[in-house]
Amino acid sequence: MTRKLHLINTLIAANLSILIQPAAADTLDIGVSFAIPPYVIQANSSGLELDILTEALARSGHRATIHYQPLARTFRELQDGKLDGIINTQPHILDGVYYSEVVIRFQNCAFSLSGRKLSISSIADLKDKSVVAFQQAGRLLGDEFKPIAAQESYSEIAAQRNQVHVLFKGRTDVIIMERSIFGYYRKQEINSGFFDAQAPVDEHCIFPPTDYRFAFRSEKIRDDFNRGLRDISEDGTLDAIRSKYRDMLALPEER
Repeated sequence: MTRKLHLINTLIAANLSILIQPAAADTLDIGVSFAIPPYVIQANSSGLELDILTEALARSGHRATIHYQPLARTFRELQDGKLDGIINTQPHILDGVYYSEVVIRFQNCAFSLSGRKLSISSIADLKDKSVVAFQQAGRLLGDEFKPIAAQESYSEIAAQRNQVHVLFKGRTDVIIMERSIFGYYRKQEINSGFFDAQAPVDEHCIFPPTDYRFAFRSEKIRDDFNRGLRDISEDGTLDAIRSKYRDMLALPEER
């Protein structure tokens, strides 16, 4: 009888052990457009947005597998069910998906060398100036910017680090970049010995900021992410992530 009780207790203990084991992490396939440091640093799969994604999902036991793809392809594969989520989108762009709370705010600005003493307080002030912008800026920066994009002195560059080069080499009056992306590449140039990048710069934030959200195929995963985002905001994790990447920037003035 004693042996039988011992066997029963052993089986109960084993079953309880199985029940209390933490569930295996749910791995999610997340589409990410190519590197936009400091938000996405593809070389080591890090960046401000990827860290936020990882930390917020982890609060509900989820892990993210990152798939680097062109932006249009991430949209298509999310709708086709090949991805569980994507970063950097806005409501109503895609149907049949669930949008998170606002995750990040992009601030496009115009940058000029202080020595040129350019007065730029509106988009119209870019008229007749040489301008080098990021790829697709002429389409993305609104109707007011379209006449500027139509100027002969306007061009776009896909490799944004090269925008920093042309500015500090004096080959253009103005470059247009997202503020933190400019700060990241400027610091990279300073650290690599391109000392001209330390020249004083004027920052003209003449464009409205743009809020971005993440999108998910599952309403539950979206809710899990939102809950995790609130958690990391409340416990200081989000501030620590922001501070980590703020230290990677060299901006005209720190905010």
